[in-house]
Amino acid sequence: MSLEQLLQQMTDRVGLSWQSETYDLATARGLSTAERATYVGKLIDAAKQGDMFAIMTLGHLAATEAIPLLEAEAQSNQPWAGTARRALVLLGKGTDVVAAIAHDAVNAPDKMARVAAILSLGKLGGATATFALLQALLDNEPEVRVIAWDAVMDVLGLTKRISSPDGERDLTTEVEVMRVLLGSNVPALIRLGASGIREVARRLATGATPQQLGITWRPMTSEDTFDNLRGAMYEGDPYPIDEIKSLKGAERQLAETMIVRRLEAWDERVPDVLVALDAAWTAPALKELAESGDAPEGLRAKLADAARRLATS
Repeated sequence: MSLEQLLQQMTDRVGLSWQSETYDLATARGLSTAERATYVGKLIDAAKQGDMFAIMTLGHLAATEAIPLLEAEAQSNQPWAGTARRALVLLGKGTDVVAAIAHDAVNAPDKMARVAAILSLGKLGGATATFALLQALLDNEPEVRVIAWDAVMDVLGLTKRISSPDGERDLTTEVEVMRVLLGSNVPALIRLGASGIREVARRLATGATPQQLGITWRPMTSEDTFDNLRGAMYEGDPYPIDEIKSLKGAERQLAETMIVRRLEAWDERVPDVLVALDAAWTAPALKELAESGDAPEGLRAKLADAARRLATS
């Protein structure tokens, strides 16, 4: 694709999909100096008219000559102001608009706008970004909450600490279990996940180290137990209660979290299993579900009884 074709793409949008957010970057990066200057000029003209593909292309091309325009658009009330702020992050100017990005992360009406702002905050870091990300852990959308968790791990410097040497996660730390809680649709569980992460952030800010908080990758040691647990959850096998009782630390918490989340599918076995495991921390969630009216009528009494028994255990 030549310069002429790149300019044509700006008109007819050929080659773009619903997932695209820029024009053809690979070709643009191969332009000569003179061609690039022409292309960037055309992108700036398009950006003035609110072309969000052009705005993001300028950011990805590190087109510093577009910074004055993007700064003005980022502070405007135009629909593309958030996109201009994202481009400024790519250009290393995100700290100048971090407050507006933080506002977008928590308050933007559009889900994807919140996600985009959260991703930008994860790159920026700092107190303002961290505060907004901790708020975003209570977003109405589970996908947004989980993405906010990922960004929090980035700004707290924990992402690599909870990953294996191969970059994989084994769900063997408490902060990873909190991510599972955030993916729930049970408000009590969501609040537990958010409050847990906020406490981690608070303790790190007051001088605790990740090592002191037990935030470090370790291999999963109970794969057979979790295979059996998944069999119980999804194939109707008996819950491996005795095996789960032998688990320690984050692995025990993960197992109990997986079980309580089965209430999202109204698994009637769950209340009795949680009582057998003495999973007292789940009592608020059980009580909330029993009182919400969402649970099937036959399950509500079981939930209420289990909540009472666990609250006094």
